[in-house]
Amino acid sequence: MPADLKNCMGPLWTPKLWEEINNEKYLNTNCYSYAFNYVEYGSEKLQPGEIHGKKYKSTTCKEIIKKMRNDYVNDNIEDAKLNDSLPKDRYKIALFIDPDKDKGKDKDKDKDNLDYHFYRQDCNGSWSHKPGTNDATNQDASGDAITNPEEADRNYENQCRTGDSNECDEEHNYSLFCGYFSIPLNSSYGPVTRFIEREGDKDKDKDKDKDKGN
Repeated sequence: MPADLKNCMGPLWTPKLWEEINNEKYLNTNCYSYAFNYVEYGSEKLQPGEIHGKKYKSTTCKEIIKKMRNDYVNDNIEDAKLNDSLPKDRYKIALFIDPDKDKGKDKDKDKDNLDYHFYRQDCNGSWSHKPGTNDATNQDASGDAITNPEEADRNYENQCRTGDSNECDEEHNYSLFCGYFSIPLNSSYGPVTRFIEREGDKDKDKDKDKDKGN
C-alpha cells in the first residue's frame, strides 16, 4: 500500500529513487545527508560540521552531536527515545560510533579507523540508512529489517571478511550508541537536493583566482 502522506511521520522509503540517485555523476550522499533527507551535489561527502564551519575533529558522540546541532542550528534538534510519539512534521534519527577498540594494537592497521553512522526512521515506521555512497537500505549487516537500531546488527566487519560488502576498505562495527534525535521533516514527497559550499571549497576558488592572475 502507498504511504499515507497526511499521517506520515518521517521521509518516504523510496529505494528505487535512491538507486537512481546513486547512478548520477557528482552525487556524494552519505549516511549523514541521507538521515536528514538531503541529496548532495559535490565532489566529496558532506561531514558533520561542514555546513556552518569545519569538519569534526574527533570521532566521539559528543563531538559529532555538537557539529550536527551546529549544522542544523535553526532546526531545533531535540533528544528523543525510540518509542517517543512525535508531531507529524518531525521524525527520529539515530547515531552510532565505531570506537575502534583495537586502535593502536596492530601497527599495520589504519591508525584512524574510527567512524560514525546515522540511521533514520521512515514514514512506514521502519529504519533505513545509507552506507557511504552505496545504495540506501532498510537492512542491517545480517540482512534483517531494522525495526530497532540498537538491536540491529551493526557489525560490518564480517561482511568484509566474507566478501559481501562493497566498502571493504571500511570494516566498521558501530557498537557505540550515541542517542536518538528528533528532527523536522524537510519534505513529504522525497529528498531535497542541495549544494553546500564548504570552507575548503572557498579556499580552492581563491587558489584558482590566483592562478588566473599569473
